Amino acid sequence: MKNLLFGALSIIAFILTTSFVFDENESNDSQDYKWVIAPRFYTLQEGVSKAEAREWLENEYIKLYREFPGFNCHVGEVVSSGGWNTPNEKYKEKGDFVMVYFFDSKQARDYYFPEDGSWSDAIQKGIAKHQATFDKLFGKYFIQDKYQNEEYMMFAKSK
Repeated sequence: MKNLLFGALSIIAFILTTSFVFDENESNDSQDYKWVIAPRFYTLQEGVSKAEAREWLENEYIKLYREFPGFNCHVGEVVSSGGWNTPNEKYKEKGDFVMVYFFDSKQARDYYFPEDGSWSDAIQKGIAKHQATFDKLFGKYFIQDKYQNEEYMMFAKSK
């Protein structure tokens, strides 16, 4: 009797666990699942090496985004540039590094950066708290005049 009860409970637990996993995957493929990405392209200041900028980005700058729920940042650098299978040096105008900002939803993006162009109190307080680091972004490492700003509403994913 004890084994029968244990077996039944194990089967029920397995069914419940797997049904939540399948439900989660199905909801991620839904067109109701929307998030915003915002790639930002950065060009190095003259005299700043990629290695120096990368170290600063990894060890100082990127850590600032950990305090903002629903707002994340990934940093990368150019590995190739051009059209499909056609390397072309002129495409490197995009910059030396890319930071891709992720907002969990359009509401999260609008919370931090309202459509009226203002910045939320949370962003302003975060910048004030780490002002010296933010000042280095364009003051020491990157050229502000070559900064590119784009945002995309994502609506589906493959996995």
